[in-house]
Amino acid sequence: MLSDGRIVQRPLAKMACLCCGAAFHASGISSAEVRTIYDDAYALARSSPKSDAQRARAYCNWIRAECAAPLNILEVGCGSGALLRELLQAWPAARGFGLDPALPETDPSNERLRLARGFVEDIPDDAGRFDLIIAVNVIEHTEAPATFLRALRSRLAPDGRIVIICPEARPPNLELLFFDHLYSLTQAALLAASSAASLAAKRQVSAPREIGDFQMVVLEAHAADATTPPAGPPPELLAERNGYLGRWAGLDQILLERSASAARLVAFGGGQTAALLRAYAPKTWSRVDAIAVDDPTEAWTLGPAVVPYQDIVQHPGCGVLVATSPHVQAVLAERLNRDGLQPITWNDLIPR
Repeated sequence: MLSDGRIVQRPLAKMACLCCGAAFHASGISSAEVRTIYDDAYALARSSPKSDAQRARAYCNWIRAECAAPLNILEVGCGSGALLRELLQAWPAARGFGLDPALPETDPSNERLRLARGFVEDIPDDAGRFDLIIAVNVIEHTEAPATFLRALRSRLAPDGRIVIICPEARPPNLELLFFDHLYSLTQAALLAASSAASLAAKRQVSAPREIGDFQMVVLEAHAADATTPPAGPPPELLAERNGYLGRWAGLDQILLERSASAARLVAFGGGQTAALLRAYAPKTWSRVDAIAVDDPTEAWTLGPAVVPYQDIVQHPGCGVLVATSPHVQAVLAERLNRDGLQPITWNDLIPR
């Protein structure tokens, strides 16, 4: 499954580097295929506007906690531009330039904010250099992380900083399941790619709990020198990944068994995790006849009709497949039980 919910007819098979622990596709993906993924059909930035705005505020607060106020910001892979707008509001003296190959058609550019469509190599010459460059959940989508970082470094002003945010690689989590995540990057892999791009890590930190399984590295330019081999991955990492993907491979059958007694099955949650269940637990998903959410305007288009949660409460005993991130399923199950529904969770099998 692609990160915007579309399903591609390709096997999800991964390999791992025994030097740095990075995971990547066992079969190659061409540059043309990568560009095709992020065409006009790529809908992640416009799928859930309220969630997008909430996520932008959280990332803004995290970045501000780690970086001094800049004057010129470049964001590569800016999505809807929501994060840049938050940062410019927080830093009134700054100007921002955002680039994204799937930028929504609406153009909110103004004298402080400029948005354009394209990949990192499409940054126009007149954009200049930047004292803060940001790439949030982008590097894992690139064909060659070191090449991507070199391109960012070429746009860095003297004494500037590059902020890279991407999913944590350990423990394994949902990010392993996205086909357009060409890499799962350990801390060692990030440092190796940075060193190869003549960048040094100033800080490397994990995300606050409310953001989730993500990591940040703050980089600065340094003179090119011999690349230091990264520390090898923990020996248990490969087994952890194999176990994680194996549990996903068996999830459909287990969910069929857990939902067998439910005469009717609906899903609670209509976002990315629900899309993962549609892709990787298709037999169970074929039983879902409605998607219940608190705010129907935030639901993705995943096949079944979208209904307000309160409509489902009118049917006591209804089976509800909890289609949300595993770490919140226990709380949601309590809510469903209080409302007389039958929650079907799977966080005991896949906790992240």
